[in-house]
Amino acid sequence: MAEERKPKIDLKSRLQKMGGPAGATPPPPGVGSVPAPSMTPAMHRGPGMTPGPPQSVPPPSGLRPPGPGRSAALDPSNPLAAVAQPFTPSRPPAHAMAQPQRIEVDEDAVRQARGRAFKGGLTAGIVVAAMVGAGAWMGGVASEKGAAHSQSVRDAHDLSADLLKAKDSLTAVQQKVQEGGKSLIADRKYPADLSKQLSGMVIDFGGDKLFGRRFSGIPSDATRQLFDFITRVQALNDKKDLIVGLLTKLQKPVTEELSRGGQMPISYVVVMDKDTPDMGVFLAPLATPISPDSKTGVPNELTFLNPRGSGNVKLPRLTTDKVPKDGAAATVVPNTFEKVCPAATHGQVAQLVSSMNSLVDDIQGQKGSESGDAVTESKAGLAEVAGKLSEQLSKVN
Repeated sequence: MAEERKPKIDLKSRLQKMGGPAGATPPPPGVGSVPAPSMTPAMHRGPGMTPGPPQSVPPPSGLRPPGPGRSAALDPSNPLAAVAQPFTPSRPPAHAMAQPQRIEVDEDAVRQARGRAFKGGLTAGIVVAAMVGAGAWMGGVASEKGAAHSQSVRDAHDLSADLLKAKDSLTAVQQKVQEGGKSLIADRKYPADLSKQLSGMVIDFGGDKLFGRRFSGIPSDATRQLFDFITRVQALNDKKDLIVGLLTKLQKPVTEELSRGGQMPISYVVVMDKDTPDMGVFLAPLATPISPDSKTGVPNELTFLNPRGSGNVKLPRLTTDKVPKDGAAATVVPNTFEKVCPAATHGQVAQLVSSMNSLVDDIQGQKGSESGDAVTESKAGLAEVAGKLSEQLSKVN
């Protein structure tokens, strides 16, 4: 009797009743894992059926050949698909997945933060810029001080050379003035060339010598002496110009006076006549002064300016102790008249001599002296001051 055919077991339904894929622990997937064998009808043949040799079963439709590094995926319709699925970690349900969240940003806070950040950056930038500027300023100041000191040293040496030139000029002026004074007083000869010589001699050390100079390296005492020296040199140049003017103006009268050997001419007469007893005498200038070296001497008749009117008049020279009836004129001794009424020329000559002596004293200096209660302190001359200042400035470094 033939065996009854066993019913086909629906393994998929049974597994689902037992809990499905979640109830079994599938083997972990791996490279080279072997898929579960598929059931074929030859395994369920009845008794008497001789099973044939295993045949190769083509993979179910939908089953992808395993790629490198992964197991083959079975078709879901295969009964063993639920068991043969590779293990994958459980995933949270879709509703439990993190949903995207909207982040609310406070714009005022952002602006304040940006403002604080900008202010902080600006402050830091200012501080850095100030530090850089301070460093550059300090470097510039140091460089400027060094350049100023170097310029001050050069200026000091230049002034030293100018002072030596001024000293030479001072010595030359002093010599010329001394020679002129000796010719005028001792030799009684007018120095005709002195005016021209002094005009061409200038002590070149004025205020312009200090223009644009730097004094950072020059001692303060030397700077003060420089200003004082310039003031004294200016006064000396003015005095020299005065001497030049007097020499030009007095050349003719002084030359004439010196030619007379120091004797003054008779220039005035005293007029006496019958109309003068109660009134006194008249003083009148001669029309022509009588020279002391006149070969004719004093004439017996004198011509003078009419003291009572205009024009010239003549009267006999008084030679007796009696005044003639028509009047007479007596000559006046020149020296006595000069004591009472000195001539303008004599005053200018005295001024010339005094100015020349003063100029020499300013250059060569004055020694201290005592005269009674009066005490005169010594004063260094400009030539000496120029030499000492030049030496002091030449040592500035």
